[in-house]
Amino acid sequence: MLPLIDGKVVDITGPGRTDRFGVTCTDLGASVLAPNGKLVSVFGDTFSGRRVGQGDWRSPVVLIGTGDANHEIVYESAGGPDPDYARQLWHYIHDDSASGWRRGGISTVIPSDLLRVGDSLYLHAIVNHGFGTVIWTEIWRSDDNGESWAHLGEQAKFPAGLHDGYAQCWSWDFDPDDGWVYVVATGFQRDKGIILMRVRPEDIGRRSQYFSWGFAGGRWRWGRQATPITPPGEHWGELTFRRTAPGTWVLGGFLASSYALGYRVVPAPVANMHTTPVQTPIRGSSWPGEDHAASQVAQLYGGYLLPGSRFDITGGVGLVVSQWHTDRGWPYRAMQFKAKLKDTSRKPRQPDEINL
Repeated sequence: MLPLIDGKVVDITGPGRTDRFGVTCTDLGASVLAPNGKLVSVFGDTFSGRRVGQGDWRSPVVLIGTGDANHEIVYESAGGPDPDYARQLWHYIHDDSASGWRRGGISTVIPSDLLRVGDSLYLHAIVNHGFGTVIWTEIWRSDDNGESWAHLGEQAKFPAGLHDGYAQCWSWDFDPDDGWVYVVATGFQRDKGIILMRVRPEDIGRRSQYFSWGFAGGRWRWGRQATPITPPGEHWGELTFRRTAPGTWVLGGFLASSYALGYRVVPAPVANMHTTPVQTPIRGSSWPGEDHAASQVAQLYGGYLLPGSRFDITGGVGLVVSQWHTDRGWPYRAMQFKAKLKDTSRKPRQPDEINL
């Protein structure tokens, strides 16, 4: 068991940790527990060399191992065709403007998040044509605990402009109490709020069966044009959305407008995000001002919630935090942190003039 203290636990990727899988430089690391009990984590742009751009470039890749909010994450194998080397989960060529975009037009594919429903895992991924320019997003499925992945077809591709560009970067979880998969989403450019959608598990691969949560005519309803559920002025990047217990959900990730990792703990996906406070347990800093033990991290992002997280306890919540020194190309890694979040899901709701 890890000690109940806040701050950094360990680098979970990098030299001496995951370089034996060809994962020396990587980021992101959204994680779920697979049906066999193993931790499955998905990473973004990955390089075998000692800095960004050096060595074999792949994205996305999967690593499989053990660990959670209370135990150190240790990876034991790679997803894909070779358990000893983290190969790109599906074939495409990393194209760029230098080629005139003549090698397929895809610069990279960035993973959003993993979802488990029953014995299947689902991966939502963002297809890019240059950094920040999304072409479409798509869904893949694994029925063997993250080892192999299959595309769900043309109906599982979503246009970049869906919901005015708010449906590009996802996080999602399944609620067994009502049988819906709930999806939160935002744009890939870190300049938007968050919207909410839902879908039945059997329709995950059918974009026409996703229903958005929208406000019109003085009330919120499903099936309307999506309306941001977060307050104006909040801009988000990578998202994490998890049901931790019946009536307890966590929505958070990289809060770009505050340069911090921010989280709300709420009783339901449609809870009032305007009156529930954002908690920011890990804050951004300058490089000289870094202090990982004090949860001050330079060029931070990600912030994915780990299984086994508990509230109202120092060090009770587990987070995967990314860091990229863009000027030097290293560090470029995923790290395991512990933090305290208050459980605000049980507090009485405050009056809400816009009926959230």
